[in-house]
Amino acid sequence: MENQNKNNPLTPDTPLTSYQLIKLTEQMKQEESWEKTGRSAKTLSKTNQMRLVLNCMKAGTEIKPHQANGPISVHVLEGQIIFRTEDQVVRLEKSEMLTLQEHIRHSVEAIEETSFLLTIAQQTPGETK
Repeated sequence: MENQNKNNPLTPDTPLTSYQLIKLTEQMKQEESWEKTGRSAKTLSKTNQMRLVLNCMKAGTEIKPHQANGPISVHVLEGQIIFRTEDQVVRLEKSEMLTLQEHIRHSVEAIEETSFLLTIAQQTPGETK
């Protein structure tokens, strides 16, 4: 897919932006943070309604328990992760995804080298559930 915004492909406030996710993950794995921590994350889009973050993790790395202020989705692009909440443990592989409601503590562990797309929905002021 050709990027429709060639001059600045990662500008979050453009009406249409396409992403070459495999190419981006390859670039992220060349970054210093990947070598030092075994993880790399890049925010692809951030608006008042949604944030889209591409994550890469080396096997054995973990994102410690935390919570998001909005509902999330996690879509595994390559590899395998274990996604844990206090009540459930889910193993996700390539092309699988999950959704999770806001304010639920969770952690992520990479079973093998993994990339996944995280979407965080933001509740707008005055919006009801």
